[in-house]
Parts: sequence; C-alpha cells; structure tokens
Amino acid sequence: MIGPSVILGPKEANWVWLGTGYLPLTPPSSSLSSHIVAPSLPNLGLLSRWTRFTTARSSSLRHCHEMASEKKSSVRRDRLLEIEVAVRKWWEDEEVYKSESRKDLPKHGEKFFATFPFPYMNGYLHIGHAFSLSKVDFASAYHRLRGANVLLPFGFHCTGMPIKASADKLSREIQQFGNPPVFTAEESNKEVVKEVEEESDNPALPGQFKGKKSKVAAKAGGQVYQWEIMRSFGLTDSEIARFQDPYEWLYYFPPLAVEDLRAYGLGCDWRRSFVTTDVNPFFDAFVRWQMRKLKAMGKIVKDNRYTVYSPFDGQPCADHDRASGEGVQPQEYTLVKMEVVKPFPVKLGPLEGKNVFLAAATLRPETLYGQTNAWVLPDGKYGAYEINETDVFVLTERAARNLAYQNFSKIPQKPSCLLELTGHDLIGLPLRSPLGVIEIIYTLPMLTILTNKGTGIVTCVPSDSPDDYMALHDLKAKPALRAKYGVQDEWMPTDIIPIINIPEFGDRTAEKVCFDLKIKSQNDKEKLAEGKKLVYLKGFTEGTMIIGEFAGRKVQEVKPIIKTQLIESGEAILYSEPEKPVMSRSGDECVVALTDQWYLTYGESEWRSMAEECLSKMNLYSEETRHGFEHTLSWLNQWACSRSFGLGTRIPWDEQFLVESLSDSTLYMAYYTVAHIFHEGDMYKGSKSLVSPQQMNDEVWEYLFCDGQYPKSSDIPSDLLSKMKQEFDYWYPLDLRVSGKDLIQNHLTFFIYNHTALMASRNWPRGIRCNGHIMLNSEKMSKSTGNFRTLKQAIEEFSATATRFSLADAGDGVDDANFVFETANAAILRLTKELTWMEEILAEESSLRTGPPSTYADKVFENDMNIAIRLTEKAYKDCLFREALKNGFYDLQAARDEYRLSCGIGGMNHDLVLTFMNVQTRLIEPICPHYAEYVWRKLLKKEGCVVTAGWPASNEPDLVLKGANKYLQDSIVLMRKLLQKQLLGSKKAAKKAQVTAVAEEKLKGLVYVNEQFDGWRAHCLNILQSKFDQQTRSFAPDAEILAELREVLQKEGQAENFKQIQKLCMPFLKFKKDEAIAIGGQALNLKLPFGEMEVLQSNMDLIKRQLGLEEVEIYSASDPNDVAKAGPHASLLKQNPPSPGSPTAIFLNSSKEKRGVMFELQVKRLEDLAFAGVLVFFTTKERGSLLKAPAQPPDLVSSGVWCSCEDVSVS
Repeated sequence: MIGPSVILGPKEANWVWLGTGYLPLTPPSSSLSSHIVAPSLPNLGLLSRWTRFTTARSSSLRHCHEMASEKKSSVRRDRLLEIEVAVRKWWEDEEVYKSESRKDLPKHGEKFFATFPFPYMNGYLHIGHAFSLSKVDFASAYHRLRGANVLLPFGFHCTGMPIKASADKLSREIQQFGNPPVFTAEESNKEVVKEVEEESDNPALPGQFKGKKSKVAAKAGGQVYQWEIMRSFGLTDSEIARFQDPYEWLYYFPPLAVEDLRAYGLGCDWRRSFVTTDVNPFFDAFVRWQMRKLKAMGKIVKDNRYTVYSPFDGQPCADHDRASGEGVQPQEYTLVKMEVVKPFPVKLGPLEGKNVFLAAATLRPETLYGQTNAWVLPDGKYGAYEINETDVFVLTERAARNLAYQNFSKIPQKPSCLLELTGHDLIGLPLRSPLGVIEIIYTLPMLTILTNKGTGIVTCVPSDSPDDYMALHDLKAKPALRAKYGVQDEWMPTDIIPIINIPEFGDRTAEKVCFDLKIKSQNDKEKLAEGKKLVYLKGFTEGTMIIGEFAGRKVQEVKPIIKTQLIESGEAILYSEPEKPVMSRSGDECVVALTDQWYLTYGESEWRSMAEECLSKMNLYSEETRHGFEHTLSWLNQWACSRSFGLGTRIPWDEQFLVESLSDSTLYMAYYTVAHIFHEGDMYKGSKSLVSPQQMNDEVWEYLFCDGQYPKSSDIPSDLLSKMKQEFDYWYPLDLRVSGKDLIQNHLTFFIYNHTALMASRNWPRGIRCNGHIMLNSEKMSKSTGNFRTLKQAIEEFSATATRFSLADAGDGVDDANFVFETANAAILRLTKELTWMEEILAEESSLRTGPPSTYADKVFENDMNIAIRLTEKAYKDCLFREALKNGFYDLQAARDEYRLSCGIGGMNHDLVLTFMNVQTRLIEPICPHYAEYVWRKLLKKEGCVVTAGWPASNEPDLVLKGANKYLQDSIVLMRKLLQKQLLGSKKAAKKAQVTAVAEEKLKGLVYVNEQFDGWRAHCLNILQSKFDQQTRSFAPDAEILAELREVLQKEGQAENFKQIQKLCMPFLKFKKDEAIAIGGQALNLKLPFGEMEVLQSNMDLIKRQLGLEEVEIYSASDPNDVAKAGPHASLLKQNPPSPGSPTAIFLNSSKEKRGVMFELQVKRLEDLAFAGVLVFFTTKERGSLLKAPAQPPDLVSSGVWCSCEDVSVS
C-alpha cells in the first residue's frame, strides 16, 4: 500500500484534501523522492466531478495510511498469533482432531487416511519438512471439511546411524578435549560449523550460520566438531554433555517437534504418535513380526552382494546413513588385466617375480578389439597393489580400496601396496591386453583422466571413443607434447582399428563425431561429453561388430557374451564402485563391498509384478511421479536390510544385526491404526496402554493386519482385540502418502513392495503425492547465508497462518517450490485487512441492501462464487493447493472487489455479502484453519467448528454469464482507452507522461455494438467451422482453408480482390484458430452466446461511473438510424468498426457549460492501477498559497479511489 510519504500530483502541488480537511505538503511534492498517482479513474488517470468523501471513505483513507506505517511493525502479525493461540485451545478442549473408527466399514469417500514420512529426530523441524507436510495436511483438512472421517497421525523416526554416530562423536571429543571441550583450533572450527548447509538432518537455528562450507564438508568430518553443532542448536554446554547418550536425542527432539506442529495447526490425532527403535517396545514387536513374516515368505535372504559400504562403520551405508550421495548405487565395470611385458623397467624392479597388470575399468568390453594403447595421467598417483600371492594390479589407491572390500586384496579389506608410482613412471610400459589386434601396446599420457572414477588406467579405443581419438590426435599433432612426456615414436599407434559399424557414422565413429562437432582438442570437455553420449548410445543400440569371432552380430547382443568370456578366462574381473562419491555420516568415503548379509529380495520377478500391479491402480497425481516409480521398479533389486551399528530393532533371528532404517519404515502406516491403544499420548513406552508389549506376538499382528486367525491363545481381552481389528479394517487402505520426490527411489518403492507382500490387495495403498524441494526467496535453503528457517522460527516471524498461506502459494507439482517471505508478509496484511473489512461490514449490516439478489452485479457475483467453489473443490481434490488458493481466495477476493465497485449507490446485497464471507471462510479453511475458525465463530457467530462445517453448496456455474461479465469488463477497459485517446488527441501526446490542465466538459458516450460477424469475417468463420475437428481441436491444412475461401469469394465476384482480402483474413484466421484450439468450437460462432447490447444496457450506470460520463447511449452499428445519431463523428465507426466482443465508442460534449478544472494523467501501465481509495490534490497557483489553506474544498473532483502505482512516473 502507499504510505504518507508518497503523494501523487503535479510536482508543484503542496496541499492534499482528505475529504475532512487539508493536509499541507512540507516540503512540496516536487521535493518528494517518488510520485504516486492519486487518480479518480485509475485506469485512465482522470479526475472528474467532485464527490465529497463519506465518513466510511475517509476512514478507509486513514486506514491505508495506518497500514503503511504498520508494515514494519508486528501489530498485524501479533493479531494472527493471538487468534492462533485462542483457536488452538478451542480445538484441544473440544478434541477436534481426535479420530475414531466406526463399526460399519466406510463407503467410498466416507473416510480419509493420510500419512507423511516421519522426520528423523536429530534436530528441529524446518520449512523443508513443513512444505511436504503441508500437502498432506491441506488434503486431510479438505476431506474433513467435506464430511469424511479423517485420520492424520504423526510419528518420529530415530532408527539408524545418524543419532548414534553423533553421540559417539561427542564422547570422543570429550575424551580428547575435556568437558566442556577446549578445541585446539576452536575459532576456525566454529567457522566451519557455521557453514553447514540446511539440507542436513541437523537443522540449526536460523541466523546462526555464516560460513561458506557445504553441507557435505560439514557432515563429512574434517575439522567440524559435534559439540559445536550442538551449540548451534542453542544448547548449553551442560546440556550438550547429556547427548553422549543416543537415547537423550530421542527424548529431547520429538516433544519439541510436537509443540511446533501444534502451533503450526497440524490436524493430527496426537494420541497415535510414537518414536521408533527398541525404546518403544510396541513398535519393536511390530517390526520383529514384519521381518519374521518376510523371511518366512522368502522375501529376506542371506547372500553375498555388492553394496555401498562404510569402512569406518563396518557396515553397508544405506541412503539414510549418508551425509551425501543419497540414491547412489554400485556401478559395475569389467576390470581388464593388461599385462606388463617383461623385463620390467628399473622403477618396477621390486615387483620382479610377480605378474603385474595395469588394471583398466571399462563399461564397453566389446571394444577391446580396437585397443591401440593404454592411458595414464602423467601427474597421477598410482600404486602396485597385491591382489593375491602372484598378481599385482597397478591402479589408484581409491580403486585398490574398493577392490579390497570385494575380495581382491592379499589382506582382506586392506589394500597392500608394494610400490608407489606416478603416471610418469608408467609411460612407455609395453603391455599385452586381452582381445587386442596389436600384440604389444604402450602406455601413453592423457591429460584429462579423472582419478576419482575408475582405476586411473584407461584403455584407448580411438575408433569408438571421442576422448581417446582427440587425446591421440593431440599427441600425433604436437611433437612438443610428446617430448614433454618422453614419448618415443615407436610407442605411437599408426592408425585407428575399425571394430564397429554404425549406420549413421560408419566404422570410424569417433573420428566422424569429432569432425562434425568441431572438437579441437582433448580439453574440449563439453563437446566431448556430447559426442561420447551420442557414440555410446548409437554404438550399443545400432552398432554391428566387424571384427573378431562375433563379426556381423549386434553389439547389444554380444556385449554380455564377451564380458563373460573375459571373466571366465581370467583376463578380466568384475569391479564395482559407487557411481558417484558417497560420504557416510561418520565422515569417511564409502566403497562398494561384497558383503554377506541379510537382503530383501526387491526386484524378484513375481514380487515386482505385484508392485507394478499396485502402482498401476494408484493415484500418483502426476505423470512425472509415475515415470519415476516405473524407472525405479525397473532397476531396483536386493536391498541390504541389516546393520551392525546404530539404533533400532534387532534382526529377530540374528541379533548381532539391527534392522536398517529404510526397512523398518515401510509398513508403519498400519501401526498408526492401533497406536493410540498402545500410546495414548505417551510416544515411548505406552505407559497408559491396556496391552503389554509381550502380548503383541506374531499371532496377534497377523490377526490384526493380515486376515489371520483369531489368536485364541492371546490373553488380550477380546473386546480390546476386536477394537484393534476394527481400527485397522476401518482405516485401511491408506488413501494418501505425501513425500518429497527424492524418496521415490527407495522408501516409497519399498512401501509399495512391502504392502503387496504382506497385505491383501484390498489393503494396498491408493495414492502417493510427491513434491519437489523448497527454496527460500528463490535461493536454496542454507544456514551459511542465513537463508533458512526452522518451523518454529517461521511461525514466530510470520504466524502459523501466514506460513501456511505461503507454503500453499509456494508451488504445486514435483518441481522445486519457492517460499517467499514477501508472500508471507503480504498474507499477514491481506488477511488482517479482510478481518477488518468483515468486522466493519457486520457492524453496519443494516446498511446493506436487503431482498433477494436481483441486479446484474448480484447475479455475476453469485455466479463467481459458484465458479470459485467448483474450481477450488477440484484443485483440492487434485492436491493442487496453489491453484486452490488462487481460485478460493485470490479470485474470490477479486470478484468481491469488482462487485463492490459495480454496485454503485445501490450498495451490496446483504445475503450475498454474508454468503461470500461464509464461502470464503470455508474455502480457505484447509490452508488457514486458525483464521477460518476465528471468522466462523467470532464474526459469523456459527455453531460448531469450521473444520467440520461441510463444503459450501453451489449451483451450476453459468459460463455464459461469466463470459458476459468478462465482455463487460473488457469493454469498459476498451472504452477507457478510446476515451483517453480522444481526450489526449494523438498517440504522440498519449506517450508523454504529463500533467496538463484543460477545460472539463460534460461527456456523453455513444457505444456502438455489432453483434454478428459479417462480410469476409463471416465467410472465414463458416469455413473454419467446417474444417474444425471438435474432438481433437485441430483444423484442416491452411491451404485447404484458403482454397475454400477463394472459391466463396469467386462466387461473390470478388476473386480479383483475393490477395487484398487474404492479407486481412490471415491474422483473423490465425486468431480464431488459436481461440478455437484453446476453448473449443464456440469460438467460431458468428455471434457471442449472449446479447451484447443487453449486457451494456444493463450496466450503463457502471459504465458512466467508471468513465466519468454524464450520459451513455448504446446503439447497434448495423442499424443506419443508430449510426446517424453519431452525426459528423460517424466516420470514427469506419476507422474503428465494432465487431462481436469488441464494441467501439464515441465521446461527445453533452453541454458547453464549464465545470472547473480537470487533470489528465497518462501513466505507464494502466492495467496495473488497482482500486483502493481517494485522494485529491492541487497547486498553490490555483488554490491559495502554501501558508494558507483554501476556505472551501477544491473543485478538483474525484469519483475514483486509491490505487497502488509503484511503477508510475509523472513528469
């Protein structure tokens, strides 16, 4: 809103009239730093006849100034916070969100069960959590409002590595540095800790991080101390010491999360909340049953398998155990053994007696026929590592470390380095390589090898690798480069060896691609990456071998055969490494290990088919989400479900292991259905439970969740067992699971797999709604920049209401969303302003027009509400909450504002205004429940809770009326532009932003309408109608349309004018075609579906007020008598002829009587001027002096209202 320091008017203005008195401008407005238009007709910038302020308008004006001055204060925010505290107490006292099953099974739509992945409890909840959570909260609130019995529970995840690893770090720091610790480089370490990125599971309080280091660096260890991280949470040293006990974390953070979520307004049944791990004996029993059942079904097996592994922790490192690299899988290579030909050079002397191989990792073993040499990085660090008693591999330390955990090291899990080497030491080594056409190849230098991928040794195939081709080209073309690295001419290969033919590229693919892409050297990384992607894809899918025993066969057919032969012959081995770097939460770089442990057999064909069947029946809300699941199901296979370290439930048949954190969280949605019977508010041991953990044996769980037999041996009271069974049968299946899209590749797919294995198909999940990550103010959340908010911080800063509003507005779909602080602040202003408006209207309720809605404006407003109800309902149903906010709040507000303006002196209809308040309150309730509840009870004086008030009823929207009103509003805008153009006299004058004084006349508007297309336009539309396919919304080719148009014109004797008419037709044809494709065949009708003259005649008063006219007359342009009434101005109708949907107007002086002075203002963006109040201004040369105000109100008149115009300039 505009504030008191920005005034609109001529630069010399120094008085402003507020309707009840004068306000001197000191200094004059010419000295002000900015200008604001104070318009009467905001879209025109015109001050017309004077209308004195009413008391209400003066109050409104003062209110505008008050809002500007309050913008930086917390008054409005505090009001929302006060409302939230009061409403929260109402809800808690009345147990509004307490969810109970009913005896009869629900019919479709009668119940709604939704969940959110329980957050990991090693820190505070933040806006990232709240964003995903808001989706399930809004959806649940919508279904509750519609009358469904809703269950939204919330638990807390503590299983796994992170808490235990952090607790152990604290213990080590105390042992090393004391309690409280005194670090050796404490100040620098504090800086590092301040640089932890938000996305960690250890969110810190906002504003306390100021460094530049990344999340990975912070989590990876280095010099980051856990003690300092805990200080960043706001904990004292005495408190931090207690967190050496990992269970302290479980008792500290979950209660704080509950408090934050209660303040947020989560519609949760808190009786059902629980924590995981064996600290909760009921959940521990549940997980043990689940694991035993899966093992009995053959879904859990023990096997050797490649898995990402943390050497420091001594166990596999699953996604939730990682500081970075979530979702990264092992990448399998063929490790080719290129034997070093004896005698060895002096540098390799210590290896005499060993079989020494340069070990090159390749994904394309079929290309080994085309080897011309091997590559090493000249400055790279290598080592000679003992693989067994006889064999030595030369490769990087990183690769040797991976091999050691895959049973390729003399000392298991420990690389044994016999000799450290550099790339320089290896240049010129003679090698024998499997499948090579050339018997002896040599090692040459390549400058672009990455030592953090593969082994650092690369086999060169220049026929099919653009990188190899360019590196070899550089060596051949640059004698100085060869001399630098001591490359002898006899080591250089003479030519490329063609091995694969690709139809599009021939048999020297790399050479052709490098030429086509104009690649200059091996350092042209971007183009080489493009070429590599193209060549590898085409080579695999379309290539044919032209060499070796498989000549003539397709590459994709022989690739696995060649790989198997190499391994069976001992010329190669299988080697795996993480496809990208993975850091464990303990701070070490992970490897791929071949481990013997317990696995879930995800990917097994029968089980996968069941998962795919479940997926096919689910509502996933977006095709991108569906594609993500389909892709994951295509590659996901065995998953390690056991761990040696951390917190959680023990594997029941092998208690040296714990159940991995992603494996104990696949079925807990079923646990929620009976959790309140165990916990009743005690999320840990269930101190109030009528059942003991020991009573919850496998037989009972089987009965509850898997249609098992009644557990006759159980001593649980039968009525209690029946109640538990009823709870599950009533609430299941799960209707909606909401999560970030990053969990598709693990948790969410596991969730589907486990439900299909353990439950009857009728209880398989029905829907998953995924969302993207959230940014703050268009930037990644980051503690290092302070661009971060915990949930508690956001509520304190903006209120829960504005936070929820902004979360809804942040974005829908799976793309990353954007939480904007300005949106939250604007929501505070807008919602509190709306409260004030409702309070004022209800206080003067008797002044509203009574009787049934009868005017055109009434009907339009009522129709707009019906449309808003229908569109908002659809948006909520589709989980498109930004769209729901647009339809149910923004658009509804705009309709109300338009209605107020349209009503004129007759005023608004009482029943419609109250209906609007009722409807708006219900439509916004899922997003802003505190606000809606307050309005419902305190302002509207309704009984009961708004959260269960029911969805507002609506009549079928009248789309014709909607179109008619749009036509009316568009016509007023069009007429305003015509009026402005006529008053300013020329386009040149209109472009100048200026203020001039002119004589004001009484103006009369003659509005001309042509309700039906005629002439060549009618021909065009008739032809388009005949060439339009309504079902596909497509047209016949343009040539066909033009040919028919030529034929029609020829029949009318206008064939000779075809080219001239065609120039007129083409833009019209394109416009109408686009319109028909967008809205359907009605766009091609010769007439609009409503009477244009009737609409305009019904709203002449509105047109007069909007344009400041004394009179308005509506005429038909097709009636010669009506045209004659324009007199000498009739020529304007030819210059600007009306057409259906686009009337034209002529403005005449209706009287020669002078009416004083009128200001004309031309602004930059007319459509940006929004109605909001009244301001009148004038200058001293017209009205007294700066020191003495005029005795009478100025004759500068304004029938318009305030507008916000930050982008308007006045010269």
